[in-house]
Amino acid sequence: MVTEAANVEEQLASMKTTLDKLSRESAEKDAQIKRQNEQITELMKRPEKKSSEASKKDSDEEDSDKESNRAEESDDERKARKDRSLG
Repeated sequence: MVTEAANVEEQLASMKTTLDKLSRESAEKDAQIKRQNEQITELMKRPEKKSSEASKKDSDEEDSDKESNRAEESDDERKARKDRSLG
C-alpha cells in the first residue's frame, strides 16, 4: 500500500512536470503566432503603401500629360489665330 501511494505520487509529479512543460510550450507558441501575425500585418501594409504611391504617381503623370496637352492645344490655337490674322 505504501508502495502504491509512492507510485501514485511519482505519477502525479511526472504529470505535473509534463503539464508545466506543455503550458510553457503553449505560451511560447502563442507568442510566436502573435509575432508572425504582426509580421504578416506589416507585410500586407507594404504593398498597399506601394500601390497607393503608384496610384498617386500615375495620377500625377496623367495630370502632367493633361497639362502638356493643354499647352500644345494653346500653342496650336495661337498659331491658327496668327495665320488667320495674316491671311
